[in-house]
Amino acid sequence: MMDSGMNLIPRVVAFVISATFIVFVCTIIICERIRRSRFQNQSGVDLEQPEEQIRGLEPVVVAAMPTLKFNSEGFNSFEETQCSICLGEYQEKHVLRIMPKRGHNFHLSCIDLWLRKQSTCPVCRLPLPDISEAKQMTPATQSIPNT
Repeated sequence: MMDSGMNLIPRVVAFVISATFIVFVCTIIICERIRRSRFQNQSGVDLEQPEEQIRGLEPVVVAAMPTLKFNSEGFNSFEETQCSICLGEYQEKHVLRIMPKRGHNFHLSCIDLWLRKQSTCPVCRLPLPDISEAKQMTPATQSIPNT
C-alpha cells in the first residue's frame, strides 16, 4: 500500500512541471503576437503585406507625364544633372521624366519603377496627380532648346 502512495508523488510532480512548461510556452507565443501587432499599429506599415497591395500610380497616369531628352546645355546646376533616385549622372540622349507642377526630373526607368510603388514625388514627397487629373494631361515629349 505504501508503494502506490510513493509512486503517486513523482507522477504529480512530473505533471505539475509539464503543465508549467506548457503554460510558459503559450505565454511566450501570446506575448510575441501582441508585440508584433503593436509594432504594426505604431509603424502603420504591415511588413508582411504582399507587394501587389502596395499601390502607386496607374500606368496611364505615369505615361501621361512629360518626358525629355537630356542635353547638358539646358541644365544649369549639378543637382539638375543627377537622378535623385539612383544618384547617377544624366548622359546625353538619356530620356528623363518630368514631374508635373514640380519640375523635378529623373531617369525614365528609375521614376517609372518608383511610381509603381509610390504616388509621391521622390524629392519633395508631395502627392502626384490622381487619375482624374491624368485624363486632362496628354503624353508629351519635350526637348530643351540649345542656348
